Amino acid sequence: MTNYPALAFLLIMPTSPAMSQEQPPIPLTSDTAQYCAQLAEAITARHSPLPEVAHLLAEGRELCDQGEVRSGLRRLRRALVILDRKKRGAPADPSPDTSAAPLPY
Repeated sequence: MTNYPALAFLLIMPTSPAMSQEQPPIPLTSDTAQYCAQLAEAITARHSPLPEVAHLLAEGRELCDQGEVRSGLRRLRRALVILDRKKRGAPADPSPDTSAAPLPY
């Protein structure tokens, strides 16, 4: 037998504001040339004078243009990490350059 009072409770139960607010979509990224361009634009917009960032940006763009998208993205992401660390006042590169190291997956 169906429990109709329980179903009625669910129908009239008010929803909380947290439940009714939509969450922003989680940005999905992929290994595409379009994403390479997006990261390169983000790096360029920050106008960094750091030579390492300029080198990683140039190398990342070149690799993406040659079809080596994953390697290019790795360098572009590394440049963003360096810029983020600089913005927070942390050392730009506390570890050796691992931009050419294979990913762990």
